[in-house]
Amino acid sequence: MKIMNNNMNGKLAFLLPFLPLSDSETWDKLDPKLYHGVHIYWLKIYGLWYYSFSPKTFKFWLQLAYTAIVLWLVCFLPGIGEIVYLLKRRDNIGDVAGGLYLFLSEMYTYFKLAVFWLNKQKITRLLQYLYCDEFKPKELEHKDIILKSIKRARFVMSAYSTMCVCAVSVGIVMPLTENFDVLPTNVEYDQFDVYKSPAYGILYSHHIYYKPATCIIDGVMDTILAAFVASAIGQIEILSFNLRNFDKLAYRLRTRAIIAKENLYPDQYYIQVTMKECIKHHNSIIRYVSMIEEAFSLASALQFMLSVMVLCLVGIQFLSIEDPRSHLMQIVWMAIYLWCMLVEVFILCWFGDELIWKSQSVRQAAFEGPWLNVDVKTAKYIIIFLERSKRPLRVTAGKIFTLSLDTYTILINWAYKAFAVMSNMKK
Repeated sequence: MKIMNNNMNGKLAFLLPFLPLSDSETWDKLDPKLYHGVHIYWLKIYGLWYYSFSPKTFKFWLQLAYTAIVLWLVCFLPGIGEIVYLLKRRDNIGDVAGGLYLFLSEMYTYFKLAVFWLNKQKITRLLQYLYCDEFKPKELEHKDIILKSIKRARFVMSAYSTMCVCAVSVGIVMPLTENFDVLPTNVEYDQFDVYKSPAYGILYSHHIYYKPATCIIDGVMDTILAAFVASAIGQIEILSFNLRNFDKLAYRLRTRAIIAKENLYPDQYYIQVTMKECIKHHNSIIRYVSMIEEAFSLASALQFMLSVMVLCLVGIQFLSIEDPRSHLMQIVWMAIYLWCMLVEVFILCWFGDELIWKSQSVRQAAFEGPWLNVDVKTAKYIIIFLERSKRPLRVTAGKIFTLSLDTYTILINWAYKAFAVMSNMKK
C-alpha cells in the first residue's frame, strides 16, 4: 500500500503547486502555511497568487495572460456594465441603490486584491516570520494548540466562502423566478441590449461563472487577515501554557540535557532559560502583530467604511420594492446578501477581539505560574514580563478602528442611523 501511495504521489506531483497543503506529511510537520493553505489554493486557481516564475520564462507570460483573462471576466467586464447601468438609472434611487451596493462590494474585492499585491513584500515577510524559531512547537502540547488553531482558520475560510457561494446561487436562480426580466447583477452596455437574445443567454452564462468566482476571491481577501490573527492567537496560547508550566518545561529541558550527555547546571539555571525563552517569544508575537497591522491596516479601514455604506444601500433597495410578495426571491437574495456582509465584518472583529483578551490573559498566566519557588533573578524576569504584558495586543484598521466586537456594534449602529436618514430622504 505504501509503495502504491508513493507511485500515485509521483504521478500527481505536477498538481502539488495547486493543492491547498493538505497532504499528510505537511500536517505532520504542522507547516505554518497550513493557516493559509486554502487561501493560497483558490488564489492559484484564479491566477491571483504571487508569481514564482521569472519574467524571462514562458510560464510567466502564460500565467500573466491567464490572470488578465480572469480579471477581465470577473472584474472589468461586469464593472463596466454596472457603471453603465448606474449612469442610465441615476434618476431612480431604488435602481441606483440596487446597482451600487453590488458594484461597491465587487469593486472593493478587487481593491483589496490590488492592495494584497502592492503589499507583496510585507505579506511575504509575514509568511516567512511564521517559521521563526520562537514560533516552532517544542512540546507535544504546543502541537495540539497549533493544530487546533490551524483547523479553525481553515474552517472559517471554507465556511464563509461556501456561505457566499450559496448566497450567490440564490441570485443566479433569481432570474428564473422573474421570468428572465433581470440578470443576477444589474448590468447594461451601450453596444447591445442585454435583455435580448442571444446577449441575455451569453451574459447569464457569464454571471454563472463570475459571481461564484468573485465570492470566493472576496472570501479569501476577507479571511486571510483572520488567518494571520488566528496564528498569532495560537502563539499566545502556547506562551500562556509555557508561563503556567515553566517549572515542568525547565525539568524537561534538564532531562534532554541529561539524555544528550551535556553539561548539567543547577535547576534554577533551566528555569531562567525557560523564562528568557518566554520573554523572547512574547517579543516575537508583539512584532508579528505589528507586522499584521502594517500589511492590512488600510484595506481593513476601507472595508469597514464601505460595509456601512453597503448595508445602508441594501436597506434602501429593500424599501424600493413596491410589491414584495411578487418578488420573494429578490427579497430572499437581499436578505442573504445582507447576512453575508454582517458575517464578513463579524469574522474580523471576532478574531480581533479574541486577540485582545487572549493577550490580556497572558499576564494572568504568568501570575498563575509556579513563581513562589524561584530565585530572586528569575522573579525579576517575571516582574518585567508582567509590566511588559500590561498593554493588550490589538490590530487596528487605519489607526481608526480597533478590530473588536465593540467596533462591530458601533459599525452596525452607524449603518442603521445612515439607513434611517436615507429612508427618510426617500420618503
